[in-house]
Amino acid sequence: MMSQRFKRTWGAAAAGLALAFLAAPAEASSPDAWAELHARARTACIKASGLKEARALGQPVDFEASVLILVGGRWPQAHMNNARGTFACLYAKAGGTAEAQEITLPRP
Repeated sequence: MMSQRFKRTWGAAAAGLALAFLAAPAEASSPDAWAELHARARTACIKASGLKEARALGQPVDFEASVLILVGGRWPQAHMNNARGTFACLYAKAGGTAEAQEITLPRP
């Protein structure tokens, strides 16, 4: 059987955890701050892709610690014959760094 002290401690801990989760949405940013973040992410991801004529495809996807940007463009290497390339890029919100990897998307 659980002691009263354990029940009170457990109840207080559970209540504190619930309040922490409920308070998280209060940290939302302004629309201008989101736009600025997405602009930085697009710029960094376009550069990280290494493609020529690179541009962001679609809308950014926000995750807790990063932003996902799809980048399309053309391979700059002569042996690639100006072929199209598509990259998925993760932009780290905290560090401001971008990492891009080529992906193959099915064509309709």
